[in-house]
Amino acid sequence: MHTTWLRRAISICLMVLGFACDAAVGVPGSLDSTFGTGGRARTFGSGDNASALAIQPDGKLVVGGSCFNAAGTKLDFCALRYNSNGTLDGTFGSSGKVITPLRSGYEYATALAIQPDGKLVLAGYCPRAASANDFCALRYNANGTVDTSFGNSGTVVTSVANVDDHATAVVVQPDGKIIAGGYCTGAGFICAVRYNGDGTLDASFGSGGKVTTHIGNGSNYGRAMALQFDGKVLIAGNCTGASDDFCVLRYDSFGALDTGFGSGGMVLTPVGPTNDYANALVVQPDNKIVLAGNCYTAAGVKSNFCAVRYNGDGTLDLTFGSAGKVTTAIGGGDDFATGVALQPDGRFVLAGYCSGAVYPSYCALRYSPNGALDVTFGTNGTVVSSSGNSYDYARAVALQPDGKVVVVGVCAATSNDFCIVRYDGGPFGYQNCKMDVDGDGQVLATTDSLIHARIALGITGTAVVNGVTFSPNATRNTWPLIRDYLVRQCGMSLVQ
Repeated sequence: MHTTWLRRAISICLMVLGFACDAAVGVPGSLDSTFGTGGRARTFGSGDNASALAIQPDGKLVVGGSCFNAAGTKLDFCALRYNSNGTLDGTFGSSGKVITPLRSGYEYATALAIQPDGKLVLAGYCPRAASANDFCALRYNANGTVDTSFGNSGTVVTSVANVDDHATAVVVQPDGKIIAGGYCTGAGFICAVRYNGDGTLDASFGSGGKVTTHIGNGSNYGRAMALQFDGKVLIAGNCTGASDDFCVLRYDSFGALDTGFGSGGMVLTPVGPTNDYANALVVQPDNKIVLAGNCYTAAGVKSNFCAVRYNGDGTLDLTFGSAGKVTTAIGGGDDFATGVALQPDGRFVLAGYCSGAVYPSYCALRYSPNGALDVTFGTNGTVVSSSGNSYDYARAVALQPDGKVVVVGVCAATSNDFCIVRYDGGPFGYQNCKMDVDGDGQVLATTDSLIHARIALGITGTAVVNGVTFSPNATRNTWPLIRDYLVRQCGMSLVQ
């Protein structure tokens, strides 16, 4: 069955059944005029820093970061939730915002993940002493209240290497366990911690729930993390070889380095002629791995967007760019890619910020699957957006189910504010909607068709999957996972 025919058939069926099916009709890379004001949404603060973004199955946007407390004396973990049109969601926290202290001193939330049950996990670092930090995490309920069933009244604090520990990424496993990763600078390690669903350390991971790894001959900085479909864990960043280079490590589900990946579980890759910094990571459905970041020129005076793609074994994918690598200059100054998002059609978007004549601005580009610039996006593959007379630093990017591109970060004029930009991304066809609802590679009457029929009859919630026997190969075997797939990839509007 041809994919194009299948998508059209599903779109027709969804409309007949009364489900929402959105189509992004704007020119790819143009600001989405239906979002905020002219494609932008800005929430004014007093020195706030947005650093992470996640999109809920219902289309709402959750932004995590650090905000000053009411007294304006310190930064605390915070999260804001926006409706799909860019307005703050008044059903979340206090008028769409929630601010939570974990310790005394300045606390920095750097990463965010949404659990299948709708709870939100924020991770980052908190001060232990004047010049030392620990991993910190907290969990919110879906309405923005602190989930007191997690850790110590909703928060966990972990000293990983007993030095200066910074969590920069967080993922939630299908079994509900939570992994926070980053770096421990006093010892120059990439490090990670795994928690059980209640916030206790998972003793089956690494040593007492913790792993630390050194690669190269200098300091290591883990900045991004992803789960593979087989449960293995990837952590990427920059590690010192002859200079700072891209590096990526792969652990098995127990926290041991995967010796089938790279050299003993580790890969170190120089991209440009001088220093290279990997800031983001994504795994393709074929298990190929894309790292994105910024790479300096031969003179070391200008930074450009750059990306590398590896095969599943850690070797460079020679079908991508030039021998597995690609570098692109966007503006006349320094360009920093801080996020990457993969489209179902194999194209992927890098977003970050680019220095202009006066102020840095949000910028993004889109590559085709082979690493060539996608000239259908923006102006010859790139877009640059400025909020005006302010310093704009994009920190994260995500794709909506309809293909629209959401970029979040900081706009700084008199103070730092949370800022979101949304671009049109392309047609509904970018979604990867298939009749194989449970993801086991088959379309069966007893699972996939039964689920379709129940939804068509108006059945909702866990009743949709009650009594359904899933195959061992099913990647979506619970209602939250199936609902997420149908909303994100098939454009359905479904209640919890």
